Amino acid sequence: MDAYIPWTDELLTGVEAIDTDHKALICLMNGFFAAAPHGSDAITKAIGELVAYTKHHFAAEQEIMLKAGYEGLKAHIYEHEHLVFRLESLIDRMMMIGAKGVDADLVNLLRSWLIDHIMGFDKKFADFLRTNTAP
Repeated sequence: MDAYIPWTDELLTGVEAIDTDHKALICLMNGFFAAAPHGSDAITKAIGELVAYTKHHFAAEQEIMLKAGYEGLKAHIYEHEHLVFRLESLIDRMMMIGAKGVDADLVNLLRSWLIDHIMGFDKKFADFLRTNTAP
């Protein structure tokens, strides 16, 4: 796998806790990409860290949404669950057929998550927070 996802300010939501987690997730994604030449143990460790942190981030983000009374919470939770399901499905395939068999699918999933999820769902929530939170 030869992929790298750079952090750009375009990915900022303006919610510090969420942006901090997103930066960490991108770092973990890039660590996963960098692990590929180092063998299956390195790949397994990197993907495990990425999945664990993703689940942590989703839970923390959902808690912020719940406390804020975000009306889009159910749809956001569904999106999170769908992303985790897709990620875990690709990992299962990778464990059965090897990293070469799913690397492009996994790279595409991670990139689309950044584009579609952060730029869409997360920015929509950030807009809600700015509009509905007193300074």
